[in-house]
Amino acid sequence: MSASLICAIDGENVDFALDSGAAYTRLESVRRFKTGDFPTFTDALQGYTRELQLSTAGLPLGLAVAGVTGGDVVTLANCRWYISVSGLKSFLANPPVLINDFSAIAWSLAGVDVGRLKRIGMLPPKATSPGRRFVVVGTGSGLGMATLIMGEGGIIHVVPGEGGHTSFAPQNAFEDEMLARLRTRLGHVSFERLLAASGLQNIYGVAAEARGRKEPPPTAEAIVASALRGDVLATQAVEAFISVLGSFAGNMVLCTGGFDGVFLVSPLIEAMLPLIERNGFRAAFLNKGRMKKALETVPVSFSPDNNARLYGAAAALRARQVAAEREVRSAA
Repeated sequence: MSASLICAIDGENVDFALDSGAAYTRLESVRRFKTGDFPTFTDALQGYTRELQLSTAGLPLGLAVAGVTGGDVVTLANCRWYISVSGLKSFLANPPVLINDFSAIAWSLAGVDVGRLKRIGMLPPKATSPGRRFVVVGTGSGLGMATLIMGEGGIIHVVPGEGGHTSFAPQNAFEDEMLARLRTRLGHVSFERLLAASGLQNIYGVAAEARGRKEPPPTAEAIVASALRGDVLATQAVEAFISVLGSFAGNMVLCTGGFDGVFLVSPLIEAMLPLIERNGFRAAFLNKGRMKKALETVPVSFSPDNNARLYGAAAALRARQVAAEREVRSAA
């Protein structure tokens, strides 16, 4: 398998790497640029390939983007660039593999070493073996989820979803209050309104209002840092966030059939891991009435980033190349 160009765009940044084409994915020459420093994606791509003295003719490209994929023209969140799939195909003389950045994270977990996962709760994570199905959940500017299906014969399927936009269902008195206050301001209250970074700020704001405090909420990162120091208001907000996160993760397992495990990702979740491990995540995860026993055997773990979007884009590209090679062999 020849070397491939791998890229991930998160809005403010664009990351490039080369997949060496060895038997397993090995990223080399990893670079990060600011999207604002280049007029277009193609300009950034050419800047990277010129630096490495690399010809783009016929170069395979795997690209993960923070945007909705599927059409020929893809607009990007928090970025003035747009991606033309047909334009890239003409420029490279090779059709690119273009996937959503959260799907790329799910792809990156297909071959994950369970030894590098951080267990949440008592159950150890299961290996991503053929025949198993997992749910991936991550939060940041939005709330992402995807289903990772390990097919027979090593065939991997990643099914993206928009579960973050499903309607939030409160499970206790404070969550009732959150829903009532946020419904007045927002109308429909989705899980994303509570579990994105801005969602933690929403929860903090409700908790502050309930105490008679009118103040703009700190950043999500600052709220977590304050909770880790023992601040009462921040702790209440983070504990409520963790409970809602557990409820959402349990919902997604039931909706997708991902009973082999849940992978949590994202820096925000990583920052609050000490609190997740000792608070109400698991109780909320299991609080599904008659389905509680079905969820009791589902392990939950956290996966560090480690260039997950790049590794996922590389994995998706390799899967397409393998499928194309199989078609050629079957036609011969």
